[in-house]
Amino acid sequence: MKEEKKPERSFELRSEKVRSIVGQIPSSLIRYGITAIGMVLLCLFAVAYFLPYKQVYSGTATIHKTTTTPVDSTNITILLKFENKRPEDTKGQMIYLQSPYRTFAGQIQDLSSVRDTLERQEALCRFKSADIKTVENQTVDFQITRTSGNLLQKMLGDI
Repeated sequence: MKEEKKPERSFELRSEKVRSIVGQIPSSLIRYGITAIGMVLLCLFAVAYFLPYKQVYSGTATIHKTTTTPVDSTNITILLKFENKRPEDTKGQMIYLQSPYRTFAGQIQDLSSVRDTLERQEALCRFKSADIKTVENQTVDFQITRTSGNLLQKMLGDI
């Protein structure tokens, strides 16, 4: 019985000013301000949900001798040197080689985890035969773009 009276008693011990503030309904400015802040946060979460999260890996690719095949596309091993970060899982990812004249796409079949003394990794890639023949025995820039979920998942996943 004493436990039930304590909350009431603590409220009664407060001054008249405190009791009047606690008993008042907030002004319309405060209510609309809280509503506006809530709507802005809701809009930010909605935008973060619909924005895709893309990771871009870039560097230089060295293409050595290519084989001439009668088929449309060919598998070739190229050496990739990443600039600052390396992808973890690249199987099936698209790779874009940027020659001085044009950009063409291929698909990564396998990426070796072993690096040579120049920090290059071997990658088995599939390209169109005509495209890869134009950059034979050259070093060109490459880019791998990996989309993984949305921005909200990435933000909440890091927490």
